[in-house]
Amino acid sequence: MKKTSSCVALSLLIGLVSAAAAQRRANFNLNAALLATGPMLYASPAGAAQASVWKSQDEYNAYMAMHNEKDNQKKVALAEAFLAKYTDAAPQVKGYVYTEMLATLQQIGDSAKAIATAKDLLKIDPNNLEALRYLSFTFPFTFKPTDADAADQLSQGETNAKHGLELLGKVPKPANMSDEQFQAAIKPVRATFNSTVGFVALQRKDYAGAVTALKAALEDNPNDLYASNWLGTAYLYSTPPDYSNGLWYLARADALAKSSKGADESQINKYLSERYACYHGSDDGLDAVKNQAASSPNPPADFQIAALAAPAPTGNPNVDNFNKLTYRLKVQGCPEIPQQIWPQLKGQPLGLGGYVNSVDPGPDPNTFLVKISLDQSKAASGYDIVLQDSQPKVDDLAEGDPVRFQGTIDSYAATPTFSLTLTNGKINQDDIDAATAKAKTRPRRRK
Repeated sequence: MKKTSSCVALSLLIGLVSAAAAQRRANFNLNAALLATGPMLYASPAGAAQASVWKSQDEYNAYMAMHNEKDNQKKVALAEAFLAKYTDAAPQVKGYVYTEMLATLQQIGDSAKAIATAKDLLKIDPNNLEALRYLSFTFPFTFKPTDADAADQLSQGETNAKHGLELLGKVPKPANMSDEQFQAAIKPVRATFNSTVGFVALQRKDYAGAVTALKAALEDNPNDLYASNWLGTAYLYSTPPDYSNGLWYLARADALAKSSKGADESQINKYLSERYACYHGSDDGLDAVKNQAASSPNPPADFQIAALAAPAPTGNPNVDNFNKLTYRLKVQGCPEIPQQIWPQLKGQPLGLGGYVNSVDPGPDPNTFLVKISLDQSKAASGYDIVLQDSQPKVDDLAEGDPVRFQGTIDSYAATPTFSLTLTNGKINQDDIDAATAKAKTRPRRRK
């Protein structure tokens, strides 16, 4: 599972859901009071054969055989047989069967069939809280952004989770439950719904919405490693990015993944390490952040991670200005950094001074690409600027000639060495004239 995407192939669903369950449902036990939410009372109908919901004694006996079966596989088979035979059973009775079948499939670990069962249950009872909870719980692990109907899937996932939150807010506390017991039953369910709302917002790049929902999820379940990971990612991609909070929650997810020995541990750790190094410039201090996050679900109020420092001054104002402008673009393996910074630079004017590395024909007639090093000692071996210039006599410039220039920042290359390309380039005419004068004194090349 990763960040901006935690989607997995359906073939990995069972393993991932099992791992997630260890974090998100270890203590979950949906109280019978919660199952009573909505128009149907999903208390067991055992001993209620006289109730008008039963069409026949045979139907009731078939249900009781399924209800009393202790073998999970046989129980599922009996439930499927019931639904196939008693197609005209009352919706309430079908609800009984689907509810028990859903619980049993979760125990077996058959997530694909459990998802289908939950969807069937919602067709009968759109207010079935357990079906909404299970679909919300599994949605982040089954969603594929490449599916043709991905947008529709997100809408349905959001609808299910928000409807679940609405229903959950209306559940009355049973008289025989203390407030503490009631909240212990409510919180993990509410966390699941809020987590899914946050996941959907993250997929839609609604980072502010994702932060709000995922923080609410973690208030109810601070040990949810997936919600922590998604929250960290949402902070990193917010505008402006909140790196300190983002890296904290990624570190929190990393600690939770290690403690649970989940399948995603190495992937989460790699993502955290890359993002930390991108922002800070190295992994210095990362272990201390990990240790803090392992013992606290939220960062201290004054928690800050220092950003990569600008390069120290060299004494060359042209080099220093260039470094200050571009040093964040030079960080390797951090695509989100250039994506955030580059729009602020592209199209801006830039004027500096340097030394010619080479002059080559440009992409258009009568244009030249003047490669310029800002450091005289490196002019023979490299360059920092590629200036597109169409001035007359610009090709008289030779390696090592000093030039003052200006242009419009258009693009950059990160490899093999970093360089900026400037369009609408113009070199100081005095520098071109000096190069032309020098060119006249050079021996003519023999043809």
